[in-house]
Amino acid sequence: MSPLHRVTACAVALLAVAALGGCRSGATTGSTSGSGHAAGGGATGPGAAPGAPGPAAAQPAARWVMTMPDTVAGHPKITPSAAQLKQITDSWAGSQAKVHAGGQVVVGVYDDPAEDAWLIVTGVNGSGFDPAAVSTLSTAPAATRDGQGDAVTNTFKNVDPGPHGGTDTCDEQLDEARTLQGTIAAEDTTCFWMTPSTFGAITFYNKKDDRITIHDVSITPDVAGPIMLSVRDDVEHQG
Repeated sequence: MSPLHRVTACAVALLAVAALGGCRSGATTGSTSGSGHAAGGGATGPGAAPGAPGPAAAQPAARWVMTMPDTVAGHPKITPSAAQLKQITDSWAGSQAKVHAGGQVVVGVYDDPAEDAWLIVTGVNGSGFDPAAVSTLSTAPAATRDGQGDAVTNTFKNVDPGPHGGTDTCDEQLDEARTLQGTIAAEDTTCFWMTPSTFGAITFYNKKDDRITIHDVSITPDVAGPIMLSVRDDVEHQG
């Protein structure tokens, strides 16, 4: 299985993002009428003092936009091959379809040498997204078999979405393959989040070069969640 072989069933690209590898809310204005609404924002009517300020206007929700900087969470960006990038974006398209999030796709793959892994970040910028749609990603079967006959188990957990808000879920995927040497287990974690204008995901993918073998079991949703917040701070900004 190549290093950038899989992305979770709901995944991000290439390795969810890729591995290796995205609106504007309009402000409402006041109007005048003959029913007591003052053009200047003052309130009139029973019990209201002349010239008293009216109710505070609702503040528009922050509009977030994703970009892929040269460094994310302290990890440098690398350039995937054309084939890897296609694998990433093809997989990400499936995740977009599940949550009905169309728009400008952005992908970044970052090197984490300490964990001997790739940190893959995928996103889409758009508008009118329903953050609650992220819950549809956790409807994947708890246990399945992939095209190679490996047993795949998905465990989903919500984590703190942080100051950027929205909703999220992390998918911890266990892949077990039987070999002549016994059963080999690999584990990948993908975290997804969504705001009304962004849908993003991060995936941790073991390079599988046998240099470090503990990475897969060490990155759980509890570990991935705080890293997701650091990534969002770097890739998601108000636009």
